[in-house]
This record gives sequence, structure tokens and C-alpha cells, in this order.
Amino acid sequence: MNGGNNASGIIMGIKDEKVLIQHETSKLANRNAYVVGGPGSFKTQSFVLTNMLNITDCSLVVTDPKGEVYEKTAKIKEAQGFEVRVVNFKHMSLSDRYNPFGYVRKDLDATTVANTIVSAKNDPKRKDIWFNAQLGLLKSLILYANSEFHPEKRNMEGILDFLQEFDPEANEDGESELDEKFMALHKIHPARRSYELGFKKSQEKTRASIIISLLTTIGDYVDDEVANFTKNNDFFFEDIGQKKVALYVLIPTMDSTWEGLINLFFTQLFQELYILGDKNGAKLPVPTVFLLDEFPNLGRFNNYEEFLATCRGYRIACCTILQNNTQLMDRYGKEKAESILGNCAIKICLGNVNDTTASYFSNLMGKATIKVETGGKSLSKGKSGSSSSNSNFSYSQRSLMNGDEILTMPEKDSIILIAGKYPIKAKKALQFELYPGLIDKYEISQMDYKRKMSTEAKEVLERNIKEYESFREETEEYELEEEKYIEEQYEADLEQYSILSQARNETELYQNSLDMLAETEKEKENQDK
Repeated sequence: MNGGNNASGIIMGIKDEKVLIQHETSKLANRNAYVVGGPGSFKTQSFVLTNMLNITDCSLVVTDPKGEVYEKTAKIKEAQGFEVRVVNFKHMSLSDRYNPFGYVRKDLDATTVANTIVSAKNDPKRKDIWFNAQLGLLKSLILYANSEFHPEKRNMEGILDFLQEFDPEANEDGESELDEKFMALHKIHPARRSYELGFKKSQEKTRASIIISLLTTIGDYVDDEVANFTKNNDFFFEDIGQKKVALYVLIPTMDSTWEGLINLFFTQLFQELYILGDKNGAKLPVPTVFLLDEFPNLGRFNNYEEFLATCRGYRIACCTILQNNTQLMDRYGKEKAESILGNCAIKICLGNVNDTTASYFSNLMGKATIKVETGGKSLSKGKSGSSSSNSNFSYSQRSLMNGDEILTMPEKDSIILIAGKYPIKAKKALQFELYPGLIDKYEISQMDYKRKMSTEAKEVLERNIKEYESFREETEEYELEEEKYIEEQYEADLEQYSILSQARNETELYQNSLDMLAETEKEKENQDK
């Protein structure tokens, strides 16, 4: 923690006119912050915007429900040397593109993608035969697409087109067109193995229903804007850990249509940063700070508490920002919510919270011993005739701040709890007071954002296309050679058959001649007798 005004780091608040900053080199167990504040608590103005402006030595990933954080800080981040990226789940045409298939390297990755997409449209608590059948088929299709489709079709649109192309009904040999496609793969191909262990084992009469259910689940991807948004990746998640990137993730607040895709986006982002870290001695080349505003709108992460527990070692700090504790409990349940809270060394209450949250912070702040006058007095006279009066007191404990005091604290006050430290009642670090007039000079519109594909993403796509086309050419040449060989073999067989037939005919003629000669000799012998 530092009291300087000019140091880069996570700004928590202001105490005695000193800015409280947590640096990457902090000795705390982790750099994670849990921030709660209801509507009107200056959550964006005192924490999100303030830290977007102040942090200059780390990559930043911020969820931006209204788009105002992008509009007010993007130009400033560019001036600070950041590469600015936008992934917009509200207006997908005003966004860099994101294709989850681009991060599928193995079976388990395909399972994660398929499970998230299917769970978003079906109740994951009811994992019945239809849920599991959709999950299995989609996983197989993802694995098939990533190895067999043209690189421009390795996406949800490509799978939709592929599914609509084939008849699920079996032919007279008991094989459907879909079966033939998968069974043509090598027997150890992951897509074939997944297909054989899943969809192929389903009863023939249910196959059409499974496909229809899956088409319904992924039907939203038919939309042209959505299909284009998920067609390719315009940048890679590992970029965030390799250079200074300011990534703004615009999310809808009243529409849960894309909650599953948003959740998958962050799940894969966390995973890719860990993979990059593992390649670099278990730490990122460039540290990264997450400012996850309106955290419940990101869906439920299966292992979020584990991510918080381990991310410090990878040079990642995560700020989980909500309106109240109840939101966290509703989304994760009591046990996981407590684990998430336990993995945040910093807890900040900005006010305007509910009773549950106020009580939680009151309990964490602990008790204070106070001196209470009991009301009784005693009068005594000394030998000199003077008199004195003593009041009676007792000592008792009370909450340092009770729930009501937290609920009614002034709007510019906040409570900061740091692991192993005394509670701090601080002033909010309002950006318009710390940086007066700054954002007004550089404000832009989110509606003017133009997507751009990074050089690295272009190179990867072009290389994949080249490899695919080269493989197809080799395959076609092999198939032509094989076809030519078969034709030549067929012609050779025909010629051999013709020769054999001719020899057989000649043999038969010769045999007939011998038979006739023998018959003639026999008749002649009979006449001589």
C-alpha cells in the first residue's frame, strides 16, 4: 500500500488526503479486490474509471455494461501506449471478433465449449438424455470442424451449415450420411472417437430429435451479425499477457441471450493467460488487472474461487465488482461465495448496499471497547474539608460500525478492509476529483469503433488456409492417383479376364476337337468290326 498520488497500481480510496494504492509488489496474499456498491454509490466513478486512468504498467480487462468506460478512457489508454480492443456483446458489428473454436486444442477444450453453449439454452441441473446427447454431438462436431473444415468455416456457422446438409436417417446399410462422414476419419481421430462413443450409439428413431434440439440450441448463431462476430479471432488472448492491452468487454445488462458465450469468453481468457504463464515460469510477461463490473452478468464460472486463489502467482489481479453480497450468494451458493470472498485480500464497501452486505462488513470490522457512564455519582469530603465528585463508568463492546451506520454513511465515504490490517474508513477516489476535466477532453463514441485484425491473427489464418489447401491438394492428388490405379487395375483385370476367357474358349474348342476325333475313331472301329 502506498500513499503517493503518482504511482501506478490499484487505487482503493483516499485517507488523510493520501491516495491508497495497492501495487503489484504488495506483500498481501493476493491482489484481488471485492468491491460492492449499489446504484448511486459512485462505483464506476470512484473505482472503475479511476483505475482505468491510473494503471499504466499492466494490461487491463474491464467489463463495460454501458460502454461509458470505453468512451471516456479509450483515447487516453492509446496515449498511454496501450493497444485498445473492444469485444461488444451488445452490438456485435461494432466489435473485434471472437471465435471460441480458435482455443480448442484437445478433447477437454471441446467439452468446455460444448457444455457452455448447451447449458446456456438448457437447464444444466437437468442433465437428462437430451442434454447429454446435444453435448456429445456438438463436441464431436467441434472436433470435426477444427480438423476437416476450411479455416473460414471452423465456427458455429460452419457447424450449422454442416448439420443442415446431411440427412440423419440411416440408409439400407444402417448408416446415415453423418455416420459416413465421421466413420471416414481414422479410427483414432478424436472426432470419430467422440462420435462413436456418443451420437452413433443413440437409437435411430431419436437421432432426428437430437439434431433438431441441437439446431434449436445453437439457432441464434444463424443471425448474420452473430455469425460474422464468431467467424474468426481478430486478436489472441495471449496478446494481453505479452503487451499492454486495454480490452473493453461490453455486456448487456437486461438480456441474458449471450450470457453463455460471455462466460465462455472469460473462461477461455483465464485459461489462455495461464497457458502463457506456464510457458514463462508460471508468470505473465506483462501483468494483468481485471475490473469485472456487474460480475453476476458474466454467468457462473465453475472454478472462479480457484482462479482467485492462484492468479497472484501469474501476475494477475482480479477485482470482482457487484451491487451486494446477495448477488454473489444467489449465483454461486453460500459455500462457493464464501470461498470467493476469502480469496480477496481487499474488500471495499462503497455504500448503498442491502442489509445482508452491511451486516457482513460490520462483522468483518469487528468490535470496539467503549467507556459508558452508568449515571451514578459519589460525593466525598477530604480532611481539609474539600469535596470531590466521581462519576460511575463501565466498559462494553460494540461493533466498530453497525449495519445501520454502514447503510447511512455519507455518499463519498467508503470502507476498506485489507487482510491483516485495521479497517479503514476512507474517502472515495472519485476520478473527477483526482483527474479534473481529463476524460471530457478525450471522450469518443462506442458506435464509431471499427474492428481490426491483428497482424498475428492474419498470419495464423493465412497459414491455416494454406495448410488446409495444401492438404486438400495432396489428398486430391492421392485420390486421383488411387482412382487411376484402380482404373488401371480394373483394365488390367479386364484384359487378364479376356485372355483367360480366350484361352478357356480355345481349350474348349481343342477339347471339342479331340472329343470329335475320338468319336470318329470309335465309329470307324465299329464299322471295321
